[in-house]
Amino acid sequence: MFALVVSGIAAVASWPRWLREVASVAPRGASPGLRRALAVAPFACLALLLAVLALFASFDVRDSPTYIFFYAVMGIGWVGAGMLVVPYFGVSARDDVVERSNRAALHALLGAMLGITLCFAGGNIGDGPGWWVVVFCGLLSTGALLGLWWLAERACRLSDAVTIDRDPASGLRLGAFLASAGLVLGRSVAGDWRSTDATIRDFVERGWPAAAIAVLAILLQKASAPSPERPARSELSALLPALLLLAAGVAWVAHLGDFE
Repeated sequence: MFALVVSGIAAVASWPRWLREVASVAPRGASPGLRRALAVAPFACLALLLAVLALFASFDVRDSPTYIFFYAVMGIGWVGAGMLVVPYFGVSARDDVVERSNRAALHALLGAMLGITLCFAGGNIGDGPGWWVVVFCGLLSTGALLGLWWLAERACRLSDAVTIDRDPASGLRLGAFLASAGLVLGRSVAGDWRSTDATIRDFVERGWPAAAIAVLAILLQKASAPSPERPARSELSALLPALLLLAAGVAWVAHLGDFE
């Protein structure tokens, strides 16, 4: 009950605010398509989480609608709390997407939401002794994702390219990096629970490619960042680099194979 109440509070503190900002009055000319994407994204992430719970969670969770509801609420609160942190990385749904119709910021926000969802979903995969295992695994994976984003921000000021230069290519690369790293980190904490030490060891051994993906994202950004001589580019120019970032995460997860 304690975990459910805390998760419910986090959900109520985050998602109504998110939806209010998305539905707020926007300046004339603001793109309704970008706003719709922000409104639909949380429900798409919830559908993804429910699919993971129904297919890969512990046997007692899969067989219990009550437990699926509990972990779904926890996931809603978890992702919502994570998205409250995102503006501290310089990207805002209201300021950049709703008010300025910034497609670059939309790509970054969608990638961040998907990455955080994958981090939490991974902690639900496999058998374990209780909800605190999911929280521990989620803290490892989500904390690592936000830490890698912070390092990338320090290395190449991604937020400036997204919010000031309004470079859609930079936003797409950032979103792809966050989604790919979230996939790797979520997979690194997936599987049956054995012990805290074993989980941390598996997290390091299976999650290190997320750091390599971050380095790749930094190098791609430094090579293609907008400048006075080379202004903002379209998403098409970043499609191949974004696919490369995503493919790196998918390839590593495929290499690890079935959950243990």
